[in-house]
Amino acid sequence: MFIYFKIFVFQYVLLHFCLTLFGVVFGQVWLFFMPIFLFFYYYKYKKNKLQKEHVYVNMTMALIALCSLVICLWVSKGYLSSSIWSLFQIVSFPFFLLTIFTNDFLTFYFGIICLLLFNTVISYIMVKPFDFKKRFIPIMAICLCLLFMNTYLYLNSNSVKYKGGHQFKYMNGYSSTDLTDYTPYAKNSKLVTLNEPSTLIIETEDEMPYLDGAEACYPVYSAIAKTVYRDIDKIELRYKSDYAYTNGKIVSFTNTSIGYTRLFNKEIDMFFGSKPSKAQLDEAKELGVELDYTPIGKEAFVFFVNQKNPISNLTSQQIKDIYHGDILNWKELNGKNHDIIAFQRPERSGSQAMMNSFMGDVSLKEPLTYEMVSAMSGIIEEVAEYKNEKGAIGYTFKYFLEGLNQEDNVKILSIDSIYPTSENIKNQSYPLSTYLYCVTLKSNQKENVKKLKEYLLSRQGQYIIEQTGYSALN
Repeated sequence: MFIYFKIFVFQYVLLHFCLTLFGVVFGQVWLFFMPIFLFFYYYKYKKNKLQKEHVYVNMTMALIALCSLVICLWVSKGYLSSSIWSLFQIVSFPFFLLTIFTNDFLTFYFGIICLLLFNTVISYIMVKPFDFKKRFIPIMAICLCLLFMNTYLYLNSNSVKYKGGHQFKYMNGYSSTDLTDYTPYAKNSKLVTLNEPSTLIIETEDEMPYLDGAEACYPVYSAIAKTVYRDIDKIELRYKSDYAYTNGKIVSFTNTSIGYTRLFNKEIDMFFGSKPSKAQLDEAKELGVELDYTPIGKEAFVFFVNQKNPISNLTSQQIKDIYHGDILNWKELNGKNHDIIAFQRPERSGSQAMMNSFMGDVSLKEPLTYEMVSAMSGIIEEVAEYKNEKGAIGYTFKYFLEGLNQEDNVKILSIDSIYPTSENIKNQSYPLSTYLYCVTLKSNQKENVKKLKEYLLSRQGQYIIEQTGYSALN
């Protein structure tokens, strides 16, 4: 029994912990070099020292790791935020540094499994225990079946099916805009503040509802939190490095794509933005959650073109014809003889959900795309971004375009001869006036969630929303 303990400590724990240090430093390159390193390690230094007990230990740990991974994927639906992953981390504790320093599931979770299987096979080849040959092949077949099962569970998990995030430049890949000055702890803060004491103060960290939302809404709910949550700037600054993946612990930002998924999985209490897309509603239905929508402000969904484009007004039907593919040239709309380049937004974004709602039963034509290289997936396609070409037309929410300075040298179009002024948005005469929502789960009956929603509708809450750049409800 002592020999098994000795092999476990020195061949499983210490060896793999040392290999992990390379993984932390070199990232994905680790996957390619570690099998080569192990082969030479066994062949040159351990060839004559390996015993059949080494095979038993390696194989047992590979089986345990595979089984735990199946359980974790099944229960968590692929989301690394689930607490069930502590089971896999316990089993693979020599590799714990990798799970701390990365969120790359394929590289480090499947990488650990593949490394343990390689360990088993190479040690078996070196030892060739004849009394174990008949059992080794069936056990390895079971391991391969478990590996395929894990692959199937991962590829069909909600985390893949409903994955989002657009690999943007800012906020750890979640934002196309630098929102640094809107964080609760920003030194050069652009957040709206009150000139009087807040009527609601949530004193302790444990009582603070967790917030997330769309890119354009971050300045709103970050300002609300800064006003209502006692010392939220110090709290978030303390967690800054630990919660870099979500850009905050209590006041987080993962945009519409990920934010709704986090709401459905009860990782957050309140989501700020537009209503969810059809895909997100399907996700909510699959998870068995019901949503509660609280309008907290008014906003305009706008279409914009290059400022040199002579077109200043389009009818709702003309826009539908453009995006359905019936109108292809600006001269058909009394503009210049130039092809219309109609840009769309990623499917799970808030503006795309609004666009789908606007189009109704009229289908959108195939969006413009560009190819990008993904480290693990090869070439993938992403919806092309608006580049302000002469014939381009795009859409977004007004505050996102003007308040966050998203595009230069563009002009917003009137729709049905009505321009989205603040007054027209408030009285909703602008055809594409919409609401800014605070979305919660109907099952979430936390007292402070209820209080915070009431505060959003109060005079002070509406002041913060309007001063940020949206229109108040009244």
